[in-house]
Amino acid sequence: MGGLISVIATSLFHQTNAKPYLTSCVPIPLPSTNHTTLEPSAMENKELFIVGDVHGCYDEMLELLEDAKKSTTKKLTVVFVGDLVNKGPKNKEVLDYVMSSEAYSVRGNHDEAVVYQCLSHKNDTDYEIPARYEWIKELSEENISYLQELPYTITIPSHNVIVVHAGLLPGTPLEKQKLKDMVLMRNIINRDHFEGGPYATSSSGGRPWVMHWAGKEQIYFGHDAIRGLQRSEYATGLDTGCVYGFCLTGVFVNQKGEVERMLKVKAKMAYKQV
Repeated sequence: MGGLISVIATSLFHQTNAKPYLTSCVPIPLPSTNHTTLEPSAMENKELFIVGDVHGCYDEMLELLEDAKKSTTKKLTVVFVGDLVNKGPKNKEVLDYVMSSEAYSVRGNHDEAVVYQCLSHKNDTDYEIPARYEWIKELSEENISYLQELPYTITIPSHNVIVVHAGLLPGTPLEKQKLKDMVLMRNIINRDHFEGGPYATSSSGGRPWVMHWAGKEQIYFGHDAIRGLQRSEYATGLDTGCVYGFCLTGVFVNQKGEVERMLKVKAKMAYKQV
């Protein structure tokens, strides 16, 4: 996979000493690169399949990927929109599978939260892991390193696509996007230019950021299970609440960046209350 990836320089945010930074209210190290690009060679004779928030729903993920494989004669390039883990029943199994496959994923806020809990537990023997994170004791060092290295965005030029967990602020280059926005934002609140211009928020104020995104790239994201499947001209939200008992969604994306077809797998049960 390494030969297929080129890295956008991110020295503005990244320091080689991996000093902690603050995104979703937790201090954790930065990944080696914040923004990754899949070169066209990674997509040769393959279909792009983008998957919504898994949240540890391993059985549903396997079923969805199997359905996707059966529906095409080509090999798949699978990209996850983040939040691979937490809340669901089989988090380590999800990580082990994704790590052993040729799939890609961006970083989600729950992935960050898990890294924080793991590093806190490792660095402080007196640290008490919250009950809802007890499962992290199953994780290997490789699992933790993998989560820590997930990038904030994956750009796929051959398909005119950017994958991000939560969203992007329109009109702002990737390297100037705020880290916390990319894992937490849901809405944009408009503000006069002289007051600093529009800004992103994770709260209910403002309007969904997808209503402000006018291209040119097609954005695929997750994070917003309350709104469920979101479709606008240039953005598609794929968090359809599998962990809450709804479904796990994946889409085949053509070279224009458009959804060619969509697959869904019903959750086996509600693992968590909304």
